Amino acid sequence: MTRVIPGLKNWSWLFAPSARDLLFSLRTTITSLIALSIALWMELGQPQWAAMTVWIVAQNTIGESLSKAHWRIVGTLAGAIAAIALIAAAPQQPWLFFPLLACWVGLCAGLGTLCHNYHSYTFVLMGFTCAIISISAIDAPDQVFSIAIARSTYILLGVVCEMTVALICEPNVASRARAAVRRHLQDIIEGTASVVRDVLIAHAPPERDLYNTFSRVMTLNDRMEFSAIETGHSGPMVASARATLGQAAKFMSRGLGMQTRLRLSGQKNGRFAQPVVTAVADFLATMPRLLDTDAGVTQLCARADRLLHACETAIGETARSEQQDAERSRIVDDRIVLQGVALLLSELTLLLRCFQGAGLDRHILSTLRLVRPAHGRAAIANGLRSFIAVLIAALVWEITAWPSGTLFVMFVSVICARFASFSNTVIASKNFFLGAVWAVIAAVIPVFLVMPVTSDYPVFCFAAGIPMLIGGLVNRHPATAAMGASFVNFFPYMLEPENHFRVDELQWFNSSMALLTGLGFGVLIFRYLFPFSFSRFHRNFRAIIDSGLRNIVRRNSRMTDQIWLGEIISEMERLIAHDAGRNPARTDAWLSDAFSVMTVGRNLLYVKFLLTGKALSPAVERELTRLFEILENPAATSHEKRAAIADAKNTLCQTEARTEEPGQRIQISDVIGCLSIAVRELEKTASPGLRPC
Repeated sequence: MTRVIPGLKNWSWLFAPSARDLLFSLRTTITSLIALSIALWMELGQPQWAAMTVWIVAQNTIGESLSKAHWRIVGTLAGAIAAIALIAAAPQQPWLFFPLLACWVGLCAGLGTLCHNYHSYTFVLMGFTCAIISISAIDAPDQVFSIAIARSTYILLGVVCEMTVALICEPNVASRARAAVRRHLQDIIEGTASVVRDVLIAHAPPERDLYNTFSRVMTLNDRMEFSAIETGHSGPMVASARATLGQAAKFMSRGLGMQTRLRLSGQKNGRFAQPVVTAVADFLATMPRLLDTDAGVTQLCARADRLLHACETAIGETARSEQQDAERSRIVDDRIVLQGVALLLSELTLLLRCFQGAGLDRHILSTLRLVRPAHGRAAIANGLRSFIAVLIAALVWEITAWPSGTLFVMFVSVICARFASFSNTVIASKNFFLGAVWAVIAAVIPVFLVMPVTSDYPVFCFAAGIPMLIGGLVNRHPATAAMGASFVNFFPYMLEPENHFRVDELQWFNSSMALLTGLGFGVLIFRYLFPFSFSRFHRNFRAIIDSGLRNIVRRNSRMTDQIWLGEIISEMERLIAHDAGRNPARTDAWLSDAFSVMTVGRNLLYVKFLLTGKALSPAVERELTRLFEILENPAATSHEKRAAIADAKNTLCQTEARTEEPGQRIQISDVIGCLSIAVRELEKTASPGLRPC
């Protein structure tokens, strides 16, 4: 048995990396050095950008790399065009040029914040490519087109080198991608089924575990874009996968509502509900064994249908037995639990059919996918940060007349545009800065000890390749990914290799100072200008809740379960990203309230579905219409809304007691169950969890 030194155990990813991580780092190091050698052979100016591009484009999977390469090319070309236009609009006019540049970088940073995945990276590239080219052409505006062509050339060179090597080193991408997608979906289904089973047996997991499962669903939903690329844009498979993830989130959120039903009624052991609840819990426990094959999934669908039929039969029995039984209220509670189980089984059946990928229309599948909302406030904040930062950097250069001031302004523009795509700009920007510091330190050996004594390229590759290899491993470790990405991005830049001359020590020092001061200034801007505030976050989330609930009950609203879940999960991710373990108790309390809000929204959406279905009696429709008018009123307070829901529930309970027709009693109790959950969960959110801190 191999013994691990205790002090090095946490560093095993660096000293004893996995074969996959080591091969990725080694492959990318070699590819970047090849790209650099080609750029030197072509005698391009600033050939280090070709090596930098290789590291920037290289990602964990082929799909990610191809997507990032595609959008990097688009962003680079659009940024080059913007730079030419900017120089043409303000030649030799710095105080017209810099405000225009600041506006452009701020606009790109804001638009990048609104987008996701590498669509965001496109706007990041448009912002800082424009800054790099235009600032490089300040002293020679007539050369801006040549500078733009040169930059586009070595970006394309780096992309081509990385894509060629990646595709050669990763055979059978499509088949492995399809297998990976199925494996991930299977894990998600098993995880959500386990959560719902724990709810049914009264062992619900803590809020942090629930969040982790929802976050995994949203993350995989985002990554389906890359899987689509890897599988050759296999539309039906990707559509089924996205629908499966959306339905998994719906299934688990319905389980949270089931938890409240059981607590409210206490009827888990009721004579009608108990056999069904037990059977469903046992079924969920056996699901993982049958998900491996299509035949097993077909068997699961059939069993779920049989359980749903048994549940509906039990619901009908409660309606027929209600008038003859002395304990009528207990039977109604039993029926409310059974109706919750029926909703669970309906969503589980659809989940399994989405996973099976057969028998569902493409349009239906598209309506089931999760929707990640855009963060308008964050986009405005990042845009203003970047605009102000570029203006201040230009002012600093104007006042100090620093010879490397143009580099300083350029790096401020690059960093502000780049930071806008981070979920937690404070933590990520700090790690990004530290990575650049290590890049400068690591460049000392090849720049001062190797390059002055030899021009032999293999010797240079050995001196530069070792730090790149280590940086690649740091980049692969999740805890240090931002630092590693910064290191491998900026280390080639600090080498400053040229064909016909060597950069002197003073010029290298000025370049390194411009890099570090630019990054440090960007860190300060994102830390102290419009900083993240928990109290403001809670106020904004409360506004999102109020607006979302009004959209749910509005007659012509387009709010769906997928949009509602996407908004709540996305806000959870923002909080966790900025919390960083500062106050776990407060965060857990907030997550609990957020799950309550999620449950309220889902149950109101179901009530709206019943109301718009025109299947309810006129008396019930009138009561629900009156309730929705109150909930839609922006002037109504939270207390008034809770009271209105409670009043509607009590009124419907009285209506149900007077109704003799079993079918109508079933419909009314279906609404009563949803309203009871809404009242209970809204009472929980009245606690300090969702109040501003």
